[in-house]
Amino acid sequence: MFNRRNLLVLYIFYIAFISLSSFLFAFLFQKKFYVMDINHNIILENITFEFGALIKNLFYSGEYFSVIDNVKFHLNKLPAIPLLLLFICKISLNYFFVVIFKNIITFSLYFLFSYFLTKDLKNKILFYLILIIPIVIPYSFSVALNYVYEDNLIALLLPLLFISLISKNQNRLLYSGVILFILYFVKTSMFLLVIIVPFLIIIFEKKIKIFLRLFPLLMSILAIIIWGYFGYSHTGRFPFGSAGASNNSYVLSFALNKDFKNYYPERSTDLIPVLKPDKEFKSEWEFYDYYKLQNENYLKYNFSSYLKDIPLKLNFILFGIHVDGINVHNQEFKNSPIRYSSIFSKFFLNLAILFSSYILVKNFKYFLNYKKELYFITIFGLNLVPHLIGWATSKHLIAISNISLIYLLFYLKNKYANNI
Repeated sequence: MFNRRNLLVLYIFYIAFISLSSFLFAFLFQKKFYVMDINHNIILENITFEFGALIKNLFYSGEYFSVIDNVKFHLNKLPAIPLLLLFICKISLNYFFVVIFKNIITFSLYFLFSYFLTKDLKNKILFYLILIIPIVIPYSFSVALNYVYEDNLIALLLPLLFISLISKNQNRLLYSGVILFILYFVKTSMFLLVIIVPFLIIIFEKKIKIFLRLFPLLMSILAIIIWGYFGYSHTGRFPFGSAGASNNSYVLSFALNKDFKNYYPERSTDLIPVLKPDKEFKSEWEFYDYYKLQNENYLKYNFSSYLKDIPLKLNFILFGIHVDGINVHNQEFKNSPIRYSSIFSKFFLNLAILFSSYILVKNFKYFLNYKKELYFITIFGLNLVPHLIGWATSKHLIAISNISLIYLLFYLKNKYANNI
C-alpha cells in the first residue's frame, strides 16, 4: 500500500499534528487547572480521578498504593494509566512533555495497528479515513488527548479492537488478544467485553487455526490472573468482576441513589449526597463491602425506582447532545448548552446501530456470515451494559462513537467498493 519512505513521511506529519494539538490542549488545560508548578513540572498529586496520590507514590517509592482517609488502597485504580504516566514522568516531569509524549505513544500505536490491519486491503483512502476518525470530532479528539482519566486510552484501543476483528490480516487475532489484554488493565467497565469477546471469536472464526482462535482468550485469562495475583498478594482477596477495583461499590452508590435522577445528566454525579459511614475503615475491602451492602439494600427497597432511571441513561447515551456533568449545585439547573460535537457523534452512532441491526434482521438465517455487524453490535452492547448499571457521561461514549464511524466506513466500502 505504501513504500517505507512514504509511510514514514505520513507518520511524521500525523505525529507532528498530534504533538501540536497536544501542546495546545496542555496549554489550555493548565489555564483551567493547577497542574504544573513554576518550573513547568507536572504536579503529580494534582492528577485527578484519584490517580495523583497513586502515581506520586509510584514515582517516589516504587510502591503501588495510595492512602485515602488513612486506608491503604492497592486496588483503587487499574494500572494502565498509572504505569504509562510513571514511565513518561521517569523520563521528564515537564508537564508539556508528559502530555505530548503520552499522545505520541498512544497515537503511534493507533497509526501502526491501523496500518498493519488494513494494508492487506491495499486501500490508501480507507487508511487515511481511519486515521482521522479519532481527530475529526473536536470533543472526541480532546478526550483522546487528555491524560487524567481512562477513557483517553479506550477511545483508541476499542476502535483498534474492532478493526482487528473485522480486518483480513492473518495475524488479526493476535492483535485482538494484545488489545484485550491491555483493555483489562484500563478500566473495570471493560470486564464484560474482555471476558465475552474471546468466546465469540472462538464461535465466529471457525476457519482460523485453533491456536489463533484461542489466543485472545488466553490473553484475557492472563490479564485476570496477573491483576488477581497482585490483588490477592497485597490484600488477601482476588479482585474479579465488579470487585475488580475496590472503589467500584462506592462509585456505583451514586447511581443507586434516590437523588440520581435529580442530577443526571445535567449536573455532576459527584454532587449526589451519598450516605457516609459512621466509622473508620481498616482496609479497602471493608470500604468496598460497606458500600456493596448499602447498594444491595437500596436495590432491595428501591428496585423499581432504579429501573426507572435506566431509560434516562439510555436516552442520554443515544440522544443526549447537551453538555453533561456540570459542577453546579443549583437543583433547578436544566439549561446546559448544546455540545455540537455530540450532534455528529450521536447521529453516526444511531446510524450505525440502525444499519447493522437491519442487516442482521434481514439476514437472520445467515447472521453468522455478517461478522462485521455482529462484532459491532456485540462491542456496543457490552460497552452499554456497565453504563446502564451505573451511568454514562459524554467521555465514556467516545470509543463507541469512533467505532460507529469505522463501521460506517467499512459499510460504505463494501457497498461502493470501487469508490473507496
